[in-house]
Amino acid sequence: MDDNSKSVLESLPRLHFFNQSLALCKWSLLRHKILLPMFTILQVILSVAIVYGLALLIPDIDPLSAVYLSSGATTLGLIAVGCVLAAQIVSTAKQDGIIKYQRTLPVSRINILITDFFIWGLASLPGVIMSFLAAAIRFGIAIHFSFQGFVILLLVQMSMISIGFAIAYWLNANSVSMMSQLIMIGGLLFSPITYPAERLPDWITDIYNILPFVPTSSLIRASFYQLGQLHFRDIIVVSLWLVVTSSVSLIALERRD
Repeated sequence: MDDNSKSVLESLPRLHFFNQSLALCKWSLLRHKILLPMFTILQVILSVAIVYGLALLIPDIDPLSAVYLSSGATTLGLIAVGCVLAAQIVSTAKQDGIIKYQRTLPVSRINILITDFFIWGLASLPGVIMSFLAAAIRFGIAIHFSFQGFVILLLVQMSMISIGFAIAYWLNANSVSMMSQLIMIGGLLFSPITYPAERLPDWITDIYNILPFVPTSSLIRASFYQLGQLHFRDIIVVSLWLVVTSSVSLIALERRD
């Protein structure tokens, strides 16, 4: 931990809730100042690979396939940051004793969690922006922005990040790596995220609909790509995963080793 990080942490007990949040954000940014640019590069590569790379597998891309690939790039970018990168970085911080040290700080555990949500939410934005840009350039798709879309994006960001936190807080390093890769492989290869769910048997679709990833893709597609309707059921599913995994993460931060 460098001198700048130490000075930020030493001031925490004297600060109020809002100022503590700002100090924790500054500390997190200092900790991740090298990693955040790398995350941006990785997200750019992922978005381009999905929009341009997967398109090579489809000789004649119709408008429907173009929207699924584009919205899939957005969704998979959010999954990658929240459930893979965040989980692995937090798991490393746990191994290095940083999480244990955080528990000793005289700050609200909710404050710690909110701060991490904010940092990782910012980290996922380049991937979202790049997926929109790649879709517009490659397929000429118009992206629709609205306040409702912003709220949906915030909801799915927080849900994916919260899942990653819960995985990292409660599993060991090897299990975190296996779980995050399982989520990414399942999302990229098998889940109806980059293709319509109608291609799968109904019983498989029913399973995917209670997991957060396919509902997330449906919300992104309806909000920004204007394909399909915004279903309240999908909002409920994603919100429930956010509430449950955030609660699990708070319990992990509160527990005593």
